[in-house]
Amino acid sequence: MKNRIFLLKYQNRLLARDIKGTGTPVSMDRQKKTSSKKKGQSNAPAPSAANLDRPGDLMVSISGVRGRIPAGLDPLLVTSLAEAFATMSGKRIVIGRDSRPSGPALQDQFSGILQLHGKEVLDAGLAPTPTIKAAVRYLEADAGVIISASHNPMEWNGFKFLGKGGFFFDHKQGQKLREIVTRGLARPIDWRKTGSYSAFDPMQPHIDAVLAVLPNVERIRQCRFKVLVDAVDGAGRRALPMLLEQLGCQVEKLYCNSSLRFPRPPEPTPRALREFDRRLKSGGLDCGFALDPDADRLVTGSPGRGGINEEYTLPLAAGGLALPANVKQSMVVNLSTACLLDDVVRPQGISVHRSAVGEANVVAQMKKRRALFGGEGNGGVIHSAVPSFGRDSLLGAGLILSAMAKQGARQLDDLMDAMPPLFMAKEKLQLRPGQKIDRLFEAMQRRFQDARVDTSDGLYLHWSGGRPWIHLRASNTEPVVRLIAEHQSKRELAELLQSARAGLS
Repeated sequence: MKNRIFLLKYQNRLLARDIKGTGTPVSMDRQKKTSSKKKGQSNAPAPSAANLDRPGDLMVSISGVRGRIPAGLDPLLVTSLAEAFATMSGKRIVIGRDSRPSGPALQDQFSGILQLHGKEVLDAGLAPTPTIKAAVRYLEADAGVIISASHNPMEWNGFKFLGKGGFFFDHKQGQKLREIVTRGLARPIDWRKTGSYSAFDPMQPHIDAVLAVLPNVERIRQCRFKVLVDAVDGAGRRALPMLLEQLGCQVEKLYCNSSLRFPRPPEPTPRALREFDRRLKSGGLDCGFALDPDADRLVTGSPGRGGINEEYTLPLAAGGLALPANVKQSMVVNLSTACLLDDVVRPQGISVHRSAVGEANVVAQMKKRRALFGGEGNGGVIHSAVPSFGRDSLLGAGLILSAMAKQGARQLDDLMDAMPPLFMAKEKLQLRPGQKIDRLFEAMQRRFQDARVDTSDGLYLHWSGGRPWIHLRASNTEPVVRLIAEHQSKRELAELLQSARAGLS
């Protein structure tokens, strides 16, 4: 009922928009005078331009938008986004969401507008982001939309837009959608071409695809691993336990309920994972997996260590791969990812390349280099043979269990004992009023004149041998500047950070 009220509250405002979007109420007499449209088109107001400039409340990236409700994301903007997406998308569209309380209402509104624009809407319901991406691909849909704000706070929600094949919008597609929204260029509705709606369960096809890339499924099943799952009551609360149970695991669930509320902070940081950490250390478990609300990121844990730094997810997962023999392999990570994967795969003759931050950028480089494996240091694992072809927590969990079974590990601690140490820092910096990020970059380059410079994504300074390195960039998802650095030891990292902060002051 609340969702219906949430939508109906704005219905009159939508109907009252001026024909040219000026906001002036349209009288019945004026509506009659403007009925000279093509047969089949309604006399409703033409789409009006929407404002995407809402600092602090709305974040617009290449692949979508995230906003605080209602200051950043309100029903009027949702309508504009849905109409723009319908205008530039084909007939069949998959839609799904994470578990935020605003999700059902936003999905109903977005789905309804797509149907009014003649689309065949395929509803995946509450499902992980990688599961929805995979569905777009195997259903051969024309597009997809994921209603999620990832790890942002509860009052936020957003839309991630997918094109053909389930890939996130690239820069050109994102720019086109923003232009349609801000200039009010959406196509008018034709009442004769109303679309359709059907719901489906996307889980098992995605799970089957993950099982298909694991080289030792039967061996994993024989191990009967005892696994803790912390799903933050999010989109992965059903999918990940399903996969693990089909791999013969005994699953202990933490925060896998239908609450529409996050029982811990949504981003899987050490502070957020205190209960996860405690449960693992209390005994009786072999490993643990923790998720963010839309289940594209994966954090691991072990009985001896509790929660493990998210940077270890990629190198741990790489140990479970089945790589073709006698074929030169390359992998792709982003510039902000630690050198742990390099350390693990370099002895096998595998080269690791770096892209700009963002799943779409990593995937683009993987396509270019025909890489089988890649990801991001925030716990995002990517395999080109899985139809999600993006950050996928189910894939990551499966590969880590594969690595454990392959190496005869009884607990994840056995694999971690062989991992190199990590000395890395990730900080968020607030710009002072009037301070320009370009000036910060210039100051950093003057500070570290002996470093190699890469400006493909902010400022990346690195030295020979991989470490040390510093990455300074504006965040795509938060109104902050990120400083990420890695070195060979704790002391050297502290000295590097101190010098970097001095250069930024």
